[in-house]
Amino acid sequence: MRGEIPPQTPPLIRLGMRGARPQQTGGFAPPYASVVSSEVDGSVFTVIIAVGEEILSGHTLDTNSNLLARAAFSAGYPARRIEVVGDDRDAISGAVRRAIAEPGVRHIVVSGGIGPTPDDLTFDAIAHALGRSLTLHAAAFDHIRQLVQRMHDAGWIESNEVSPANRRSAMLPDGAELITNRRGMAPAIRIALADRDLYVLPGIPREFATIVEEELIPHYFVDGAAPTVLEVRYTSVPEAEMAAPMRQLAEEFPDVTVGSYPQTQRRELVMRLRGLDPKRVATAAERLRQLRNDE
Repeated sequence: MRGEIPPQTPPLIRLGMRGARPQQTGGFAPPYASVVSSEVDGSVFTVIIAVGEEILSGHTLDTNSNLLARAAFSAGYPARRIEVVGDDRDAISGAVRRAIAEPGVRHIVVSGGIGPTPDDLTFDAIAHALGRSLTLHAAAFDHIRQLVQRMHDAGWIESNEVSPANRRSAMLPDGAELITNRRGMAPAIRIALADRDLYVLPGIPREFATIVEEELIPHYFVDGAAPTVLEVRYTSVPEAEMAAPMRQLAEEFPDVTVGSYPQTQRRELVMRLRGLDPKRVATAAERLRQLRNDE
């Protein structure tokens, strides 16, 4: 599965501790973990909901959520949380309701569970969560019909009739707007709510990645404030000794988040700072160097 969406990459600068000049690099910053302050930059957030018993059982690695979290972060709508639920209507509905009720959330993205088989319950669960009906979506059905015809013409299937199972995939919650899925049959959708958008995407990684890269980020995740990321690297400082400097930095720079990330193989400690104001992030990085040097 592809792991890069270059047009939305945030600035990432690495600072060495021996007076090295900052160098801006491309690529996504790795996921954040030990963050002192997580909601200080005024951003609006994304909630990601992955559906699938195969994820919960460990049989399938959830690469979709990782890809979307990177892309959403770069677009200025960082993931507040990632929730994984099984193929259960109540579990899916509950996750969607929590995301709808959560302040500060602009985008809710649900992936998986929209195929033709009985365990694909996502559309039904979302209709239940929103108190809406499921109805046959004409454009979604036409998309399925055209793919079935192409498969028949290619000799892959015997009949060009849309099966009841495939027709089921076109039963969408009222108010759903189609999002182009050029790599598959399952319809991706957007539902506009009062102050946020709810999206449902197929869980097949190839389809999911294409929709995120070509549709979701460039057309819907717009006007976000892309963050600046700085790294300060230590080679001789144990992680525990950074606790006090991190607390001090959080008090002095409440608009900058900081996390510590030990790199045991390289025997290096990476301190990663993030914020919306590049000057504030740079000043915070210099202040961190003052609070704890590498000697």
